[in-house]
Amino acid sequence: MNRPLLFVTAVALSASATVAFVSACTGNGSSSPGDPTLDPTKDATLDTRAPEIDGAVGQDTGTGASTCEITRAYVTGCNKLAPDAGEELTCGEAKFDAWCDLNDKAINSAAFRRAQAECLTTKNCAGLDRRDCEYRSYLTATPTAAQKAVVTAYCQTCEPADVTGCATRKTTYDPAKGPKSTDDVFIAAWELNDALDDEIRTKCTGSAVDAGADAAACLKQFANCAGGIYVDALPDCPK
Repeated sequence: MNRPLLFVTAVALSASATVAFVSACTGNGSSSPGDPTLDPTKDATLDTRAPEIDGAVGQDTGTGASTCEITRAYVTGCNKLAPDAGEELTCGEAKFDAWCDLNDKAINSAAFRRAQAECLTTKNCAGLDRRDCEYRSYLTATPTAAQKAVVTAYCQTCEPADVTGCATRKTTYDPAKGPKSTDDVFIAAWELNDALDDEIRTKCTGSAVDAGADAAACLKQFANCAGGIYVDALPDCPK
């Protein structure tokens, strides 16, 4: 289960991505339509819902489990419900926590951490259910200045005739259309930290992109460029 679309292709080519990625510390995005829908009632103790988070700013309150602890509990709980369809912890049981901490700091936004605290429960073991929950959470999150800037820069580059409409379309999740309706701009807008978004804006928009390309080709160029930056930021497994 990886971050969606061309981010997936880029991650698949990375030496850092030898194990499947799962949500907060392990990526978050498209998985196969065959993701199992699991029955959380088999073990009510496996629900790993975290404490409340301030939805206005997307920051946790400083109490409760960390994102990596939540992710470990989520993977462990879902694996108990469906051992044959389970995920592995990236870098293995012993090294996951150290890797996850590095990855969380290098990649994830506050809005993404907020989504994990809300959505990584055994009710959402199926990938589409989990992402639907995550993407719904962004409807009440507040983007940072860097997140707004990367979307604006993309729209000015790829859809200059309708920058305002483009920004709304690229950042608003429609539950009726489902998680597969989102694209790489949506992921950059909500799930990546400010440093990554600033680098993507600088390197993947404006003069860095062929202004003559149509919107679809422009999006593909953006996604390829952003995916490369994302992969470069992924930490290797600790020695």
